[in-house]
Amino acid sequence: MRSPNNQAIIAAAGSHKTQHIIDRVLGDPTKRVLVTTYTNENLSQIVNRLSEGTGILPSHVTVMGWFTFLMNQCARPYQSCVLGETGLMGGLNFLGQRARFTRKDKPKQYYLDTAGAVYRNEVAALAHEANERSGGRVVDRLTGMYDHIYVDEIQDMAGYDLDLLDALMKSPVGLTMVGDPRQATFATNTATRNRRYRGSAIVDWFNERMDVCVIDSRVESYRCNQAICDFADDLYPKLPRTISKNAELTGHDGIFDIRGSDVPGYVAQYSPVVLRWDRRTKTGDLEAINMGASKGSTYDRVLIFPTKPMITYYKTRDFNVLNEQAKFYVAVTRARHSVTFVLP
Repeated sequence: MRSPNNQAIIAAAGSHKTQHIIDRVLGDPTKRVLVTTYTNENLSQIVNRLSEGTGILPSHVTVMGWFTFLMNQCARPYQSCVLGETGLMGGLNFLGQRARFTRKDKPKQYYLDTAGAVYRNEVAALAHEANERSGGRVVDRLTGMYDHIYVDEIQDMAGYDLDLLDALMKSPVGLTMVGDPRQATFATNTATRNRRYRGSAIVDWFNERMDVCVIDSRVESYRCNQAICDFADDLYPKLPRTISKNAELTGHDGIFDIRGSDVPGYVAQYSPVVLRWDRRTKTGDLEAINMGASKGSTYDRVLIFPTKPMITYYKTRDFNVLNEQAKFYVAVTRARHSVTFVLP
C-alpha cells in the first residue's frame, strides 16, 4: 500500500522546491525533523533559510550533510556489526580509493584506509551493511530520533544511498525527497551499484516505488520565462515540459547569441552574470562563475561562454553531442529574463 509518509517531489528549476522543505519544516514545530543534502553550498543555504540568517536553528530541527548523516547517524553507531569492533572508524577519505581487488570479507581493508578513514565510495555501503547486519537497528535508531527526514537534491544520490533510502521508506519515519533530475551535476559516489538510476534516471527509480512513495511532479517555474524554459526542456525531451509563471516583460527576453566583439557593449547595456565551463574558459577580463557552481542561484540575465559541444547543440539542437547536459541546463535556468550565448 502506498505510504503517505513518503513523498518524492520531482521539480523543475525555479519551482521553489527547497522552499517547500523550509515551509514544511517550520510549519510544524511539534515534529522532530532532519534535513540533509549532499553539497556544502546547499547545506549552507538551508541553514540560512531555516534560521532566518541567524545560524541558530529551531529546537526541533537538525541539519547535516549527507556524508555526516551516513557516517555518524548510520554507520558509526553499529560499525561493530560490520567491522567486528567499535572505535575503528575515523573520518572520511574523500579522494582515496581502496585497492581494486580487496575482498568484502575483509571489511576493515574494504571500507577503511590505513588511518581508519572510510572511503567516500564505500560510506553508503557501510551504512547499508550496518543496517542489514544489525537487523535493521540503524533505521530503528533513526525512527526513534526523527519524525520526518527531508533529503534535498535527491538527484545527487547514487549507489547504496538508494538502498538506505529504500529501507527508510519501509520504516515508520516520514521521508520526503526533493530534487530536479535535470540538475544532476554531482554524485555522492562513483559506485557501480544502482548505476542505471544515475542522473536524470532517478525518475525511473521513483516510478518503480510508487507503491511506497507518492510522486509529486512540479512543472511550474517561478524563475525562468517560457522561452528559457522551452530551451532548457529540449535538453531532456523525455521529461515533462515546464510551464513558466514569470510573465514579466523587460524588452530583452528569451534566448540570444552575440559575437565576441559585441560582448563589451552587451555587458555595458544589460549587466548579465557571466557563466563559463571552468577557469580555462577565456572570458576576457570579465568576472565569471563556473556553470556547476551557479547551481541554486537566480539572476536576471546570464551571458554564457559555451563549450564547443554546447555551440554545436545551439546550432543543431542535437542533444546527443552534449556530454554534460546537467551543467548546461543549470547554466541556462539561472536566468529570469535572458540567456545569451557568446559564439565564435
